[in-house]
Amino acid sequence: MKKVLVLGYFGYRSNQLDGQTIKTRNIMRLLQENIGPVDWFDTQDIRVRKVSLFKMFWKIGKCDTLIYIPAQANLKFFFPFIYLLSCVARVRIHYFIVGGWLYEMAGHLPLHRFMLKRICGIHSETNLLKENLTRGFGFGNVDVFPNFRFFDFEHEECRWHEGLRLVFMARIRKEKGLGAIFSLGDFIERKGLQDKIIIDFYGPLFIEDEDYFLKGVERYPFMNYRGLLSPEQISRILQHCDALLLPTRYFTEGLPGSVVDAYISGIPVIVTKWQYADEFVQNNETGIIIPFNDGQAELNQAVCELLTDPEKLLDMKRKALRKSRDFSAETAWSLMKDLLDK
Repeated sequence: MKKVLVLGYFGYRSNQLDGQTIKTRNIMRLLQENIGPVDWFDTQDIRVRKVSLFKMFWKIGKCDTLIYIPAQANLKFFFPFIYLLSCVARVRIHYFIVGGWLYEMAGHLPLHRFMLKRICGIHSETNLLKENLTRGFGFGNVDVFPNFRFFDFEHEECRWHEGLRLVFMARIRKEKGLGAIFSLGDFIERKGLQDKIIIDFYGPLFIEDEDYFLKGVERYPFMNYRGLLSPEQISRILQHCDALLLPTRYFTEGLPGSVVDAYISGIPVIVTKWQYADEFVQNNETGIIIPFNDGQAELNQAVCELLTDPEKLLDMKRKALRKSRDFSAETAWSLMKDLLDK
């Protein structure tokens, strides 16, 4: 039986929950539930104990297949050594990308491009990133492996209720669109809609933006910071909301996990047109896409549409739930098992 090692940023030491850690944990769970126990290494350990770097390389040298899910720093500084070790130890590397930044980063790292072309597989979250890597750098080992979730809850039937419940669920920092949501708050007050709209925030606080965020939430009685959600709580909470807000300022987002969580929970999304948005959000069907730049008026309008048109909102909820099938663990395993057989 092949010895499989999952190497990535699990975030167990600090219980960090974000797109990187959740995807890493989900991939390990996917493997454990289908092939049995697998070895793993949390790259967060390197920050705490530098000596654990030797443990990482030792584990890599002992495995047959490396499931590699690096954050940017690990890829930039450690991948060349991991690649050389894999050549010596005959380890097959499968690199699962989190986000959409690899094309821009690889453009500045010719040595990394040379090595990445020669690993077993690079698994992108988006078709556009796959095309960019293939056409821009001549990579012939790239495919698409979308973000996914485990459906561990029973979904309730879609129904309309009075008012509009909006939710933001991501790392809470300015670049995720906090300014646009606070400007939406000003619009809600100007229109006298304070009693009809609720906006709840969930997610870890980014320390540099904590004061900005908390002071902003305090200005609006219809906004609340609800803290962190465990993976088991996410869908149970989100299914009682009406739409997810993600006016992200990260143009190179891949497939945000919060969008997947929204679909699984049966709610549409309101998002900015980041680089890959059209691949995952069907405008006016599973969500509403607003301009990436200067889209405040469109954001305000989108919220008003969902508030005043309950039939449209219910239809979008049903379509979002149908879309969630693309991101199930079953779909992910059908792709993963073919990769492991190569």
